Amino acid sequence: MQPLGQVDRAGRRGRHRVQFKAQPLARYQILHFATHGISDTKYPDRAALVLGWDPGTADDGLLQAREISRLNLNAELVVLSACDTGEGRLEGQEGVANLVRAFMIAGARSVVASQWAADDTSTLALMSGFYRNLAAGYDRAEALRRAKQGFLARFGINAVPYYWAGFVLVARARLPISLQK
Repeated sequence: MQPLGQVDRAGRRGRHRVQFKAQPLARYQILHFATHGISDTKYPDRAALVLGWDPGTADDGLLQAREISRLNLNAELVVLSACDTGEGRLEGQEGVANLVRAFMIAGARSVVASQWAADDTSTLALMSGFYRNLAAGYDRAEALRRAKQGFLARFGINAVPYYWAGFVLVARARLPISLQK
C-alpha cells in the first residue's frame, strides 16, 4: 500500500477514513496530514480532519477528535498541515480541547498544528523546509524555526505572518527525529 494521501499506481488520490483506521498506525513514526481541518470550539470532540468520503459506504469521511483519541499511535511526530487544527476550547487545567490534544491522547509524542487557516502554497513551502531541516538532524523545534526563517528569506516582503506564523509545535520539541527507515 502506498503512503496515505499519495497517488497509488492506479492513479487514485488519497485514502478515506476507513482505510486510514485499518492501517497499523502504531508502526508509523511520522503521520502527516495535508488535508482540510474543521475546528469546533463549542463541541471540541467534533473537530475533524477531512480524509475523504466513500460513496459506497455510510462513512462521512471525517476523522473526528473523539475517534482520534481512541487510536493506538506510537508516532514521534504528527503534522496537521490543515486549517485550524490547533484551535479549540480552553477547558480549565486540562488545556485546549482540539485535534492536537486528541493526537496526544492517542499516543503522539509531538504535534505540529495550525492556529488558523492555512494557505496551501505557503504551507507546502513551509513543510518542505521543515522536513529538510529534520532530515539535516535538527530537533523538531529548531527544524520548524529554521523553516519559518527560510520562508521569510525566500518570500521577503510577501511573507506576511498569516502564511507562516500559525504553525506551532506542541510537546517534545527538543528531540531530533530520524527520517531513516
